[in-house]
Amino acid sequence: MSQPQAARDLGLAEEQVAAACAPAGFSISPHQASMLGRYLELLNRWNQIHSLTAIESLDEQVTKHILDSLAAWQAMLPVCGGFVDGLIADVGSGMGAPGIVWAAVMPESRFDLIERQQKKAAFLRHIIGQLGWADRVRVIESDVRDLSGKLRADLVTSRAFADVQSFLSLTAGISGPGTWWAAMTGRQNKEVGEHLLTKMTKQNIELRTCPAIRLDVPGLFAERHLILARREK
Repeated sequence: MSQPQAARDLGLAEEQVAAACAPAGFSISPHQASMLGRYLELLNRWNQIHSLTAIESLDEQVTKHILDSLAAWQAMLPVCGGFVDGLIADVGSGMGAPGIVWAAVMPESRFDLIERQQKKAAFLRHIIGQLGWADRVRVIESDVRDLSGKLRADLVTSRAFADVQSFLSLTAGISGPGTWWAAMTGRQNKEVGEHLLTKMTKQNIELRTCPAIRLDVPGLFAERHLILARREK
């Protein structure tokens, strides 16, 4: 790709991110919009060769990657706090949502992007290098089950799990008292809170769950929810 073409692609991505965030009520700075635009530009470059995502339209990428992640971020903050100097683990980070998106808008937090697929982990490392985040964002190329007891996150998030019970069970080993979970899901199961409490009680972990939050993602007509839970002990 020529430098002029790359500059045009970056400018277009940055412009679309900024234009989509303002009416949606997501307050991000021009610098943050620029970083998110750069992320999408690099995603599309890699996608041409490595097929990281089936979502190829820039409009769809802004909606399904950026706005979806920002909607969860905005809903999470009033409940969980800002995690200043806290460690946030994105499990099954894939091509970087929500981890990369949240790292752009949470500059005072540290991130572990946990991804077991080599191709996707390599992409995430490239993004971190290009955006200059090596001092606070790292990629862990591993199955999260192999990290049990090796790290302790203040917040564990993912949108890679269809089943929230599995998400909590598989990530319990990287939690401690006070850890929050933020699961991004589709349709909401009305009984999920009861099931989560039952499952985690069997693991001798006490959780306080919050009512599921329905996310309003502009341009996305599928149901989206955020499920928050906090480990008490």
